[in-house]
Amino acid sequence: MNFIFTEDQIQFKEAIKSFLTDECTPESIREGWEIKKPFNQDRWSNLIDLGILSSNLPEEKGGLGIDQVTLTLMVEEMGYAGLPEPAAEQTFLVNDLISILPQNIAEAIEDLYEAGTKYISFAHPLAPNPLFAKDSAGLILLDESECKFISKENMDLEKITSNDPSRELYKINSINDSISSNENFAELNAAVSARGSLMTAALLIGLAQKMIDLSSAYVLDRTQFGKPIGSFQAVKHMLADVAVAIEFAKPAVYRAAHSLSDNNSKLLLHCAHAKFMCSRAAELACKNSIQAHGAMGYTWEMDLHIYMRKAWSMMACWGNEDIQQDIIFKTLSSSSEELGVLYTF
Repeated sequence: MNFIFTEDQIQFKEAIKSFLTDECTPESIREGWEIKKPFNQDRWSNLIDLGILSSNLPEEKGGLGIDQVTLTLMVEEMGYAGLPEPAAEQTFLVNDLISILPQNIAEAIEDLYEAGTKYISFAHPLAPNPLFAKDSAGLILLDESECKFISKENMDLEKITSNDPSRELYKINSINDSISSNENFAELNAAVSARGSLMTAALLIGLAQKMIDLSSAYVLDRTQFGKPIGSFQAVKHMLADVAVAIEFAKPAVYRAAHSLSDNNSKLLLHCAHAKFMCSRAAELACKNSIQAHGAMGYTWEMDLHIYMRKAWSMMACWGNEDIQQDIIFKTLSSSSEELGVLYTF
């Protein structure tokens, strides 16, 4: 498989990186935490105006129709910036699913999109607490047996605490009315699980890269015994371990993106690989970055804790390591193919 990115893919990646460098600074994230409004409406509106939030919608529905690899590269940059708004976890996911959702639910969502709505939240057993649900026009909910769409006025929501103040989570207490369907539920559930895992994996890779970049800069600036602590072998090797983990995780993410684009029969396996490896890389980035920073890394003044807290939350979303390992083993144990065939492209 060719992992050389096209010129268009690189341009999309650089465009979102440039936007987020200006619009999603650590200072702006802290400000959202302080006023208890992590969802920045101005930033969200700019994402809409630039066409970023609709970029993975088909062209006939007003989007750009970008491919999964391009989308994944954009999501990595959102992770790197620590973007609080749920573009990857919710909006991109809903956009991706419109063509495969039950017709009655897809039509309800398209009507809202045509009326100007740009945010619909999502809940699933692997991500049961929808993000910023109070700011949404409605909720798509997959439970154990059917898919539902619930308009905002037909659900009772309770805000709950997240480890990451950028993630405003809600518990669904009750539903008054909904549009529901169990049409092709097994296929839909698999598609949702794969896409949720891939988007989260891409966010984690971006977060891990951000933490290692912050740590590398810190250890070259912080001195001890008259020299930068980054000159000590133990510190250098500790951060090098993270860099290697990130590089090993990236191909799994890009393979999963290609599998999604090609509707590969091993899609669930590839997305499980990606989520598992990215969670491991992000976990190591958190551990080694805080060791490099020392107790200072937890303080409000240091940027590290912003990305560390988000990474801890994202590791649990859309299936933690145990769940991904179960998916991987289930594929191994149920396949009649030789072991090596499962891991080819």
